[in-house]
Amino acid sequence: MVKRSGTSYSIERGWAFNNLTYLPFMTRAQWSANPLGYANSWKASDESLWRTECDTEVTGSNACRSYGWTTVYHALPKPGGGYTFGQDNQWVFNNMVMFRRW
Repeated sequence: MVKRSGTSYSIERGWAFNNLTYLPFMTRAQWSANPLGYANSWKASDESLWRTECDTEVTGSNACRSYGWTTVYHALPKPGGGYTFGQDNQWVFNNMVMFRRW
């Protein structure tokens, strides 16, 4: 993982939490008031951007996946050693909601 602190970058190796899955204990109707439970895009109260897609080839049937727009840092190895660091903004997978069928 690449971390940025001020103008410096560093590479950290190890485990990092990357998503959350809501198991199918509730029906789709029970999620109807939650933006994670239907296809849409929205801006959260902290101004962060989100989007959710449902019932697609990526999510599978009876499920939704949500993504947040965020800055991602990367490191490209240099031929002589070391890295070239950079950053991009992109949609990053955050969570999946699976709905109970009955």
